[in-house]
Formats: sequence, structure tokens, C-alpha cells
Amino acid sequence: MTEDLLKAATRALQEETDSDSADGRFTRARVMASLHQSKVKRRTRLAFVLPIAACLAAGTAWAGATGRLPAVFHAISEAVRFEPRPAAPAAKSGHPAAKKRVEAPAPLPAADAPPPAAPPEAEPAPPTKVAPAPSSKPAPSSSGALADRDGDLYRLAHEAHFSGHDYARALPAWEAYLRAAPSGRLATEARYNRAICLLRLGRTEEARTALKPFALGALGYRQTEAQQLLNELPEPLGNAAETRDP
Repeated sequence: MTEDLLKAATRALQEETDSDSADGRFTRARVMASLHQSKVKRRTRLAFVLPIAACLAAGTAWAGATGRLPAVFHAISEAVRFEPRPAAPAAKSGHPAAKKRVEAPAPLPAADAPPPAAPPEAEPAPPTKVAPAPSSKPAPSSSGALADRDGDLYRLAHEAHFSGHDYARALPAWEAYLRAAPSGRLATEARYNRAICLLRLGRTEEARTALKPFALGALGYRQTEAQQLLNELPEPLGNAAETRDP
């Protein structure tokens, strides 16, 4: 394998990611834009919800510590409860005799009726302690968190590979992105970049295994470059021994 061919393959890949492929550029731009928008929305939601949740938690904790939590809850319920409007007083009658009510005579008590037994006194129930309500924090959306995480992993791997040329750091970053989004829109490009990192780090057999699907055209991406890189790789030890044996 010549160093010039590997440099040419890496340069071609970087040029395509920068300017040549319109589809790749637009896809990458959408990923970066959606990542930025989702971060802004998440920060806005947190900035709006966290102060409210903190005030609610502080007020509830203060009321619980001072023993005023039931009174606070009662005041809130009285404030939000709907009370019907009082009925209008009945119109005054023109006849004063109609205002008087005839009182029925009270029934005479029975002569031999025993006095009613007094009900047993109930034991007072122990006062119940109302625990302060835990402050609730809004749970982030699972789909939004996953999209943010995938975008962050791709961006970190891309910067380490093409900006920093730190292949030892870029390789685990590509693998982390592929674990998080094995069928993502940029998964094929990430697999090819991983193979290039393996070549740069001298892991020949792993690079050969990673490049074979591209060279066979199974993924429809970088077939010519993958074939050239495989042709420049030294043959495996088993094949070299077979060629030396008569």
C-alpha cells in the first residue's frame, strides 16, 4: 500500500464532503441545522420551566417545613373553586299576613320512652403529615434526545478525522456514531471513514474486512477507491504461504 494512494483517497473523500456531493452536503447541513434548532428549543424550554419548577419546589418546601402546607392548599383550592352566584331575594309579598308562618304544635314526648343513649366518643385520629410535593422536571423527548446525540457523535467524529487528522480519536468516534445510528442517513459514509481510520492506524486485516463491502459494490459508495486500496494492501499471511509452497 502506498502512502500516496491513501492520501489521495482521503483527500477525495474530504473534497466530496466539502463541495463535490450536493446530496451529502445538503444532508450534512440538515443534520447540523436540526441539531442546532433542537438545542435552542431544549434550552428555551428549560429556561422557561426550570424557574417555575424551582419556585414551586421552594414554596412547597417552605410550607411543609412551617406546617402551613394544608392552609396553602386550602387557600389555593378556595381561590380556584367556582362558586355559584347567590340567588336573588324573593320578592316581598304585598300582604303582611302571608309573611307569618303557622307553627305546628310540637309533639308531646312519650311518657315511658327511655332517654337516648349517648354515642360512644370516637378517638381523635392522629394528625396526618402532608409530605411536600416533589418538584417535577419535564422529561426530554426521546426522539429529540436521540437526534441530538447522533448529531453530536457525527460532528465529533468528523472534526477529529478531517479537521484534526487524529485517527486514533476519530476511530472510536465513528464506531460510537454507528452504534447509535446504524441505519442513519450518514451511516454508509461513517463506515467508509472508519475503514480509512483503520488503514491509517495500521490495522490492515480489520481495514480489509471493512473495505470489502465497498469494493464489491454492495453499499454503492466509493467502490473504485475501495478496490484500489484493497489492491495495495499486502496479502494475508495464509495466502502468502500458499503462493510460496510448490
